[in-house]
Amino acid sequence: MTPVTLQFVLLLGGLIGVVVCAKIFLNGAVGAAQRFGIPEFIVGSIIVAIGTSAPELAINVAASLQSAGDVIASNIVGSNIVNLGLGIGLAGLLVKYQCPSMAYLKAAVIGLLGTVFLLLVTLMSGPSPEMAIFGRAVAIVLFAGFVGFTVWTLRNPDCEDDEEDLSSISQSMSIIIPCLIVGAIGMSFFANITVINAVDVAAALGIPDVVIGATIIAAGGSLPEVVSCIEAARMKRSNIVIGNIVGSQIFNIFGILGISGLVASFEYSRGIAIDIGFLLVMTVIWLASFKIASVRRVVGPALLGTYLMYACYLVWLALAG
Repeated sequence: MTPVTLQFVLLLGGLIGVVVCAKIFLNGAVGAAQRFGIPEFIVGSIIVAIGTSAPELAINVAASLQSAGDVIASNIVGSNIVNLGLGIGLAGLLVKYQCPSMAYLKAAVIGLLGTVFLLLVTLMSGPSPEMAIFGRAVAIVLFAGFVGFTVWTLRNPDCEDDEEDLSSISQSMSIIIPCLIVGAIGMSFFANITVINAVDVAAALGIPDVVIGATIIAAGGSLPEVVSCIEAARMKRSNIVIGNIVGSQIFNIFGILGISGLVASFEYSRGIAIDIGFLLVMTVIWLASFKIASVRRVVGPALLGTYLMYACYLVWLALAG
């Protein structure tokens, strides 16, 4: 077996592993929701969102310790763009989104406010026109916002579910807990295997590094969220799809960036404001779909198309540089 063939086999194995672990994790999450009567808004926005965002947290804490500010900022902004573009976009091809309850709308608005706040920090702070600074004061504000969101979510009365019960999913704690633990760890492990071998296969096929970076590597950290959304869509659990993404958006900006800034202040390129602009536009499109039926019908393809435009922008930027 040639090295490229082995890498391709490992790539396929990694993808299958992510999908299987996502299904295991979601079975555990839905089982917990049904056993304890937990609304799927809470399951999606807290349990699934935090579980699938573990790779971003690990990457950013390590980057903070190394003062790699550009890695921290681009990881979070890129992850949120991928979550919307591929998570909501691809899942929207498999499930018909319904008008979500007020809890989802409020949470999505919080995510939008976090994006606007990050854009303002990027444009208005910093020691030079080229660099922005993320200080501990900003980190405290964001992390406090994440704690507030978590408390509000747990106390929120506006998140009743209207999706059908899945009685075939086990509600035994001896199954739920291992499903959540094994699923979360397995998704992160197999996502890493997938990205490493996808990069190797693409390089062996002569695909330029800039294309690899703008597509495979950029999306790799968000693979657990994306696959979880697709699997939830296949299970017809649109509430978990929406809750997963809105929770991940908030956890990434308020939680992970907040923790990263508390570990150490960091500087990062002000040029990422353009990326944040893409994220802002995608978030507004997503929010509009909550209230406008005509937008809701096309939100999946619209966000997927916007993500493809963003990937093309990254390739052009790399080639121009």
